[in-house]
Amino acid sequence: MNKPANVLTNNAANGCTQEGANDCRRTPARRTIGTRVLDLLRTAWFGATGRISRTILASLGIALGVAAYVALSGIAASNQAALLARLDALGANLQVVTPGQDSSGQSVPLPEYAPDTIARQRGVERVGVFLTAPSGVQVFKNEFVPFTNGNALAVAVMRPGALDAVGAGIAQGHVINGDNEHLPVAVLGSEAAYRLGVTAPGDRVLIDNAWYGVIGILDAVPQAQDIDSSVLIGAEYALAHYADQADAIGQISRIYVRTRPGSAEALRHMIAHAANLSGGNVSVTASANLSEARNTTDDALTSLGLMIGAIALAVGGMSIANMMIVTVMERRGEIGLRRALGATRGSIRMQFVTEAALLSAIGGLVGVAIGAGAAVGVAAGTRQPPALDWAGLPIAWAAAVMVGILAGLYPASRAARMTPTEALRGE
Repeated sequence: MNKPANVLTNNAANGCTQEGANDCRRTPARRTIGTRVLDLLRTAWFGATGRISRTILASLGIALGVAAYVALSGIAASNQAALLARLDALGANLQVVTPGQDSSGQSVPLPEYAPDTIARQRGVERVGVFLTAPSGVQVFKNEFVPFTNGNALAVAVMRPGALDAVGAGIAQGHVINGDNEHLPVAVLGSEAAYRLGVTAPGDRVLIDNAWYGVIGILDAVPQAQDIDSSVLIGAEYALAHYADQADAIGQISRIYVRTRPGSAEALRHMIAHAANLSGGNVSVTASANLSEARNTTDDALTSLGLMIGAIALAVGGMSIANMMIVTVMERRGEIGLRRALGATRGSIRMQFVTEAALLSAIGGLVGVAIGAGAAVGVAAGTRQPPALDWAGLPIAWAAAVMVGILAGLYPASRAARMTPTEALRGE
């Protein structure tokens, strides 16, 4: 009986002749890669969720490991941020630029452009300028204090914004700014206010036989202790009031430079060059010990966080490995049946590795959520800045999955090495 024309046509289109048509019909159609992957995932899912208690226990191990990693690293990062912020407040990222000296020992004045060129440097956050104080000036509470009773208080002439660069806090009142620097007003350092007996703004002090209204009192400034015993006045008023000393007062006495945290030492030479582009000598001093301590603390706490994370993930990986070994022993009958039906060692190995990855993925998600919540909660309870690396949470989850895969390699290889007879006999 002749074959229909359409059958022959299809066989010919598939590269089959009439004589080989029967062989073509017996050749099974190839399954696509997507289908094989879906079958693998489906098989692994059924294996992973076949016993809910086993799945919970296996996922719990990696969940606790990831939660410990995220929580401890987040808590350590919060403590680290709080400590580094304290070191920065003490002057770890504060540098002071003052006039240098030439070869003959003469002072080299800072150029007027120095604050602007320093402020344009990358890594510099704020710049504060203090001018030269008028000579022979004394500060007293009132006119009844004998002039022979010196109180060792200094007068500092500041431009607006100088105290922001220093990081000085205002205990009471407000600072000198563009609205009041032309007026006879003063801001007292904490020690100066104590010696003068001034307890609140609104009082006045006598500076060189002229009355100045006190508009603010500073907190203690540990990073610039000379300010504590100083009386600060505005640059515009000082230049107008001491017209005979205007040229001397107009020279910059020091520039406070607040840099990006952790970059003080790296910017030191750059700041010195920017302060005097002609190459004149410039003195740049910083709290070198604090800066070094800050960098050392930062590195030590970062290393500690990484070690804690590695230990936590290793513990979770061991839990996955132990649970997968037990799973292989419990499912020897299934392994033997699949091998008898034609499953290769590679498919058995991939099945159990995929199961381990699924368990790790589930546990990783739970662990990330628990750890992040714990880290934020502890930071809020201790009033520290939450410093959890949110962008690193997906990396922590991926690391958990990778640990699960590595932990599942040995149990999967053990399952793949079983012969059908050995597996069925053990069952």
